[in-house]
Amino acid sequence: MTAPAMHPMTTFDPSEPAVLHDCTADQIISWTGEEADDFRRSSVFRDDGTVAWREYVFDGWGNVLGG
Repeated sequence: MTAPAMHPMTTFDPSEPAVLHDCTADQIISWTGEEADDFRRSSVFRDDGTVAWREYVFDGWGNVLGG
């Protein structure tokens, strides 16, 4: 299930700044795009629509406020 007011992870572009919802800790993570290469290499897209990366499990992303 995607966090409210968030886009699905299938449309996330890791090279762009965003906010990501980590459903494991139920918190918002600021994403700068600096770790895009690592995200592309090591993230795991799961059957439930979430993406596991490092200690996070992201279930949605949003635009950075003001941008």
